Amino acid sequence: AIRAAYPGHVAKMLALTGFTEEQSTAASNGILLFETELAKSSRKLEDLRDPYANYNKMAVGDVTTKLTPSIDWKSICDRHKCMNVDSVIVGQPEFLTALDKQLNTTSIDVIKAYLRYHLISSYASYMSKPIDDEDFNFYGKMLGGAETQRERWKRVLDAEEDAMGMVLGKLFVAEYFPAAAKERYSNMVEAIREAYVIRIQNLEWMSDTTKAKALDKLQKMTKKVGYPDKWKDYSALVVGTNSFCENMMNSSRWRFNDMTSKFGKPIDRTEWEMTPQTYNAYYNPSNNEIVLPAAIFAIPGLADSLADDAMVYGYAAASTIGHEITHGFDDEGRNFDAAGNLVSWWTATDEDRFKARADVMVKQFDMFEPLPGKHINGAATLGENIADYGGLLLGWDAFIKTEQYKKGEKKGGYTPAQRYFMGYALGWLYHMREETLAQRLMTDVHSPAKWRVNGPFANIPAFHEAFGVKEGDNMWIGEKERVMIW
Repeated sequence: AIRAAYPGHVAKMLALTGFTEEQSTAASNGILLFETELAKSSRKLEDLRDPYANYNKMAVGDVTTKLTPSIDWKSICDRHKCMNVDSVIVGQPEFLTALDKQLNTTSIDVIKAYLRYHLISSYASYMSKPIDDEDFNFYGKMLGGAETQRERWKRVLDAEEDAMGMVLGKLFVAEYFPAAAKERYSNMVEAIREAYVIRIQNLEWMSDTTKAKALDKLQKMTKKVGYPDKWKDYSALVVGTNSFCENMMNSSRWRFNDMTSKFGKPIDRTEWEMTPQTYNAYYNPSNNEIVLPAAIFAIPGLADSLADDAMVYGYAAASTIGHEITHGFDDEGRNFDAAGNLVSWWTATDEDRFKARADVMVKQFDMFEPLPGKHINGAATLGENIADYGGLLLGWDAFIKTEQYKKGEKKGGYTPAQRYFMGYALGWLYHMREETLAQRLMTDVHSPAKWRVNGPFANIPAFHEAFGVKEGDNMWIGEKERVMIW
């Protein structure tokens, strides 16, 4: 149904920018065929998680001669002020081959219309109401299941975040992330790191050779907590009163120029890829670093000073800090060494043992069925599922060393152990429409929120003990069937 509606949407968008009805219809059908052929040569979601398969180093001239004779990549690099590029990393060589074929078999009018449509679609939210409404009707209503647009002021704030997020970030941390909070979570990172050291040392399935390199990588992992030490300079960004869309285009150009200005220079390892007010975090394997924005630690409606350790160790130490650290050793991150190089540092036997244990998790998540007939893709979501599971184990190991856990006093009727797991679950309170859920099951490497809680919990002995889960209960998994990686 979505595919059938897509050409009509494209035609309406083109008509709103001057195409006749006949031109719009012909172009939209051509665009669908063009995109369908490219999609056929695009790798599946789970295949994009193989860093070796997606690391294909080629000389720039070879990319043109061997993959895309119709595209002069050297000229493109030069125009983008990236002079003297000798080699590039090609993620999907077969896609470029397919692209070259389509460029030679698709009419120039269709290609022009394709570029026109995607330019308009990218900036639809900042353009006239008819264009904005049509874009929402297709992507928001049909594809996402939304019934009404978000308030305009919220969308404008999102645009401001996209355009100059670090300016807002500086204001955000001054008001919402005091020095005491930064110290609390910085110390918590070290508590989690210490817990991971002990877990690695005690692994029965990993050899001493691999353990030594794993511990080295863990100790050298950089932490970035709260906000950057050096703020972005936006002085070259032009913001005017002529046009909202023009301002956003200026922002895109500024961001592109900022990126290309780094070419040929040493990597700035202090740089952040997220703003402090972003409710998210990430692990960067190339830098071997975890980046933890201030907002990810915020519990809505509760000052950090009022959040007890049980809640915070679940909410932050497990779901964020432990999660991101574990990414350095998941099915993808484990392929990078302590310096961030893509190089194998595991023994062949340890690799096989890791894969066998990870496969248990793949099969578990393959069985989850969030919507009738629509299952989670266990292979595509493996990295995130391992990180959730590892984060919970590490957070637990760190939490049981706290005074609150040792005292064992109930709060709100719950034991510290119960509050730990409830704190983790607190971060996954989501409402999602079925249309959006169906879309994400196909396109997202993260499992849906409910299964990011119930999935790993069922594999953790401490959870069963905390809530008295026993055989026959819905979340019971027998010891022999549980995931046992870390």
